[in-house]
Amino acid sequence: MSAPVTAGTAASPPNPAPPRTLNVAAERARTPGSFTGHHFNSAGAALLANGTVEAVIDHLRAESLSGGYEAAKHAAPALEAVYARTAELLGARLEEVALVESATAGWQRAVSALRLRPGDRVLAARSSYVSSALHLLSVERDHDVLVELLPNGPDGAVDLEALEAALRAGPAALVTAAHVPTSSGLVEPAAAIGALAGAHGVPFLLDATQSLGQLPVDMSAIGCDLLIGTGRKFLRGPRGTGLLAVRRPLLDRLAPEAPDVRGARWTAERSWELVPDAKRFELWEAAHALRLGLGAALTDLATLGVDTVAHHLTTLAASLRDRLSALPGVQVTDPPAAAGAIVTFVVDGLDASEVQRQLAYRRVHLIAVPAGHGRWDMDHRGLTKVVRASVHVYNDQDDLDALVEAVREIVCLRGRGTASAVGQREAGDTRRGNTEPEVDPAPPAPSPTTPSVHHTSHHCHDAIVVGLGVHGSAALRHLAARGLDVVGLEQFGLHHDLGSSHGATRMIRRAYPHPDWDALVDTVYRAWAELEGASKAQLLDITGGLYAAPKDRPDPLRGPGCREVDAEEAARIFPGLQLPPGFTAVHDPRAGIIDAQETLRAQLTLAERSGAHIHDHAAVLGWEPDGDEVVVRTGKAVLRTRRLVLCTGPWTAAQVPSLAPHLTVTRIVNAYFAADPAGPLGPDGLGSFSVDLPQGLLYGFPAADGRGLKAGLDSGPPWDPQALRPEATADELALLAEAVAQVLPGAGPVTESLTCLYTMTADRRFVVGEVPDAPQVLVASACSGHGFKFGPAIGEALADLVCGIARPDLNFLSPARLFPGGTP
Repeated sequence: MSAPVTAGTAASPPNPAPPRTLNVAAERARTPGSFTGHHFNSAGAALLANGTVEAVIDHLRAESLSGGYEAAKHAAPALEAVYARTAELLGARLEEVALVESATAGWQRAVSALRLRPGDRVLAARSSYVSSALHLLSVERDHDVLVELLPNGPDGAVDLEALEAALRAGPAALVTAAHVPTSSGLVEPAAAIGALAGAHGVPFLLDATQSLGQLPVDMSAIGCDLLIGTGRKFLRGPRGTGLLAVRRPLLDRLAPEAPDVRGARWTAERSWELVPDAKRFELWEAAHALRLGLGAALTDLATLGVDTVAHHLTTLAASLRDRLSALPGVQVTDPPAAAGAIVTFVVDGLDASEVQRQLAYRRVHLIAVPAGHGRWDMDHRGLTKVVRASVHVYNDQDDLDALVEAVREIVCLRGRGTASAVGQREAGDTRRGNTEPEVDPAPPAPSPTTPSVHHTSHHCHDAIVVGLGVHGSAALRHLAARGLDVVGLEQFGLHHDLGSSHGATRMIRRAYPHPDWDALVDTVYRAWAELEGASKAQLLDITGGLYAAPKDRPDPLRGPGCREVDAEEAARIFPGLQLPPGFTAVHDPRAGIIDAQETLRAQLTLAERSGAHIHDHAAVLGWEPDGDEVVVRTGKAVLRTRRLVLCTGPWTAAQVPSLAPHLTVTRIVNAYFAADPAGPLGPDGLGSFSVDLPQGLLYGFPAADGRGLKAGLDSGPPWDPQALRPEATADELALLAEAVAQVLPGAGPVTESLTCLYTMTADRRFVVGEVPDAPQVLVASACSGHGFKFGPAIGEALADLVCGIARPDLNFLSPARLFPGGTP
């Protein structure tokens, strides 16, 4: 029979202190993925914490700047600390720990080093993982090793009496078990197995892949000689990380089958010696960034405390197991010895993969495990596939409610013969065009014999982005790239010319009057480089820029890498620009010109490629919060979303009336002037520029695209965005031509003109952040005539905010600053 199983399988002190209460809100706050749905796949790959991601990225960035070898040398103390954290976690000595690429890599190196010979007996638990079993079966076939499966007791765990009988029957070379299998919530009696194996002098290999991070695992207390694990599951480390521990004295007797320069020294032409520690099992080539990420995850676990984590996970999983067991039509498939964080179940009449798919549609993410991943266990229990849910520190009762209610709904729909309804709706209107998402049909009323089902009125999207100009299309792209269920709504046709994002070109510069902008400007240039790489298109033309104003201007421009120049030097930099007397300029060598049209095309294409649903001619008539969600009404549909992102430009006041007193929409005129692209007003004599003149702030670009010199004045009359917008008047063009002639004497007559709308705030700073009194709604608007350049960075920031990632660098743009008591 099997021994009783508790949450931990290592020896416990006589009077252990009660575990601390886990602060789930804090764990969610540092886990962006917890805001993208209800995640129950820690047994596959847990959601990463911010610190883990940053550790990986920081080292990759260091490699890009200084080289891989140099970065590794600099990170050597941090890399060595990963071994110390691993040893501490396992109750092992530092020299007994190796870092490997995966649990399977560790298993194969350890078992190969045992040099199993014909006739050697391996006693394997039915809980063994597929890769371990396949390796043992291969060794059995190729080397005549005898693999004996240990029977389970009534509780589903290894029958300890049968194990003892097998050990007494004759010499054994190895005993192995998975502490927790992939196919159920079973926790094997590891300490009891270790005690029996140790009493007979047989090495015990424990696969702790599914237990590390969710249960206490102490090699000494358990009595295992070898242990393998992975980083990506309950340890919350990156994929591609694993660990192998071999305790002494066994370590000193094992030699890897294929030595590597990391673990051996080549001492003469035909001889070598192994390093004295477990690093003999490592390879020299390693992903140092991933290992540093693993180290960050191990530090997080140590800070929380394994006992605290285990208590939270065990409590949650027990509650989930009980609640699923109570659902008609649902069978929990965990054996009686189940404990810990994993719960498995099946739904009568539905394939587990179909259950997984329907749950994913409801933003509940878990996995279906086929018998081929645990055949020794699942075949024995008559299971072909199970649904596996696994909890972690970022899960709470709300997540459990979502999972249980979603399963209940699936069961009820199945009972009425409507199980395919979800799939039919999912396959509905997903194309781009002059259509809108359809309203999800109301669910059928529950029959008197069927339990009532809790429904929302419609499918709830992760995010809806309203307005697909530069900021909206950027937000849509970044949200879709993160795997969110996101819809983009545009009230007009795509690429329309009625707002603020149309036209051929825009300016990018680092010169700003206040250092508040510096960090965001730096982010902007990185964001444009990333967008160019993703779209494989050149979007920026770095021309340099001159920004001129009278010497006594109260708020002169400045910025990283910028410097002030006098009129004489300005003339040398841009021969085509003639500054008025008493003017100086700021030279920004990194300024340039943005291809605005191609930017919009690129962002929308990338968004759609990542799964975003784009609908044009879909005006939003209104929205209202509904609990933690938002109801969005268009002319043809009523939609629900977890987060609403308003990038509505001149129409922002209509969408957020509380902002109306703080926003002013103005009509701006731009024009093209005849100019020779090979002359001083072409790219060789001019770049992006602005000059603060009495007529207004004149800005423009050289004649580079065959249309002539482009210029505009950064001011205009207030305008109702709902009103028809006439072409530029003769007086407006005359005023612009007068300003152009003052500083660009080589310009010819106007050849064409266009108008656009600016949405201004009094301080000319944007409005980016949560809408007051509606934290589910974000706004990005009032770009005050200089916002296009920030589009890719603002889009990424909005995606961060949707995912619960704080962006303190945007506090100076917060809508709250516009209201009494708000933060500036």
